[in-house]
Amino acid sequence: MTMSRLSRLVWKVSLPVILAGASETLLHLIDTIFLARVGVTELGALAIADSVLLLFLVLPLGLAEAIQIVAARRAGQRRPDAVGAVFNQGFLAVASISVVATATLKTTWPIAGKWFVETGATGALVENYLQIAAFGIFFVGANFAYSALLISSGKTVALVPAAVILAGTNISFNYDLVYGKLGFPAMGMRGAALGSFAAEAAAFLFLTLYVLRAFKGKHYKLFHFRGIERRTLRLLGRLSAPIVVQNSLETLRWLAFFLIFERVSEAALAIANIVYTCYVVFWIPTEGFAETSCAMVSRFVGRNQPERIGALLRDAVGGALVATFPFLALALLAPRWFFNLFAPEWGLLGDGSASLRIVALAMLIVIPGEMWFVAVSGTGDTAAALGIEFVLTGTMLGLAYLTAIPLAWPVEVVWLSLPIAWAVCLVISYMWMKSRIWQRLQI
Repeated sequence: MTMSRLSRLVWKVSLPVILAGASETLLHLIDTIFLARVGVTELGALAIADSVLLLFLVLPLGLAEAIQIVAARRAGQRRPDAVGAVFNQGFLAVASISVVATATLKTTWPIAGKWFVETGATGALVENYLQIAAFGIFFVGANFAYSALLISSGKTVALVPAAVILAGTNISFNYDLVYGKLGFPAMGMRGAALGSFAAEAAAFLFLTLYVLRAFKGKHYKLFHFRGIERRTLRLLGRLSAPIVVQNSLETLRWLAFFLIFERVSEAALAIANIVYTCYVVFWIPTEGFAETSCAMVSRFVGRNQPERIGALLRDAVGGALVATFPFLALALLAPRWFFNLFAPEWGLLGDGSASLRIVALAMLIVIPGEMWFVAVSGTGDTAAALGIEFVLTGTMLGLAYLTAIPLAWPVEVVWLSLPIAWAVCLVISYMWMKSRIWQRLQI
């Protein structure tokens, strides 16, 4: 395969994955747009609520990432029966953990929430959202497990209609339940939570039907549960444990980041949520190319072709930059357009223009940093990836707290912690991949 063919393959596989990643981002984006027209407090509370929900999703999503790594390795070894076995054991584990996570969130947050959120009104809204959204944890975990199977097998086309179904369902439910249309009561935060739950359930139904049809061949034997395969579960557990801690750190990083702004003011938190929402929109192409890179790195290692990883990552970085450039140009040239999209009547939100420009420029560092970072996970060296995540989180939160609380500098200076932390991540990840220390691992 020439480099040009490799580049075309990266684009072909990544585009559906971009849409799949966009689906989860779109839920937060849609909720932000709807709740921004309800109130400043609701807009700020959504940032905290989504971060808490993601914290309880780290276990099932970590297992889903491990499924993708191992299934991609088995696909690279041309063993479809092993791909099916890995998915079966992993899916059962994801489902079981999701049920436990739902029960834990619903019972612990009413007690623990008051220790995290200082403002009473914000805390009440966060709890209203989480008590409903907790029921969607199973569907989110299952959808990511399906995505891991499809990505590792190269059958990513189904992720496109799944994303459309998820976004369409969320928009229609939010319109009816957040604002109280078509005879429904106006439910605000509760309506947004119900909309997200319905969207995940609709996407789950579609993906279940597609997977049953696409993998019905005798070689995969999906959903043929013949007991617990301890060796497979131990492998998934060994790979997912660092991923879970890594994802927990990432989620806690943003939760702590928002709580820092919450201690500044409600308006600062609301602005931070909009800037963050723009950031995750910018992140959509990067996530798609990163997921593809992670799976293909695992395949190349499985085929004993590590020399091709460098070309793969260069193509992925270039593709993500090209796909992200229109968003970045718009943010740099017309940042107020983004704020008018969310809340045109709130003049105070124009204060976030400088922060948005900083985040847009930060993507020039974030994109290559993420590609080399996920390559570390793709090799199976999830322990090293965890260590890098610790450094990234510590750098970002340390700088954010110092500039926002003791120094009380402008909020745009606080956002500088993002590119600085990712620059550190890029350097460490690049040096680790070039050292080839990860070749000591056997999966």
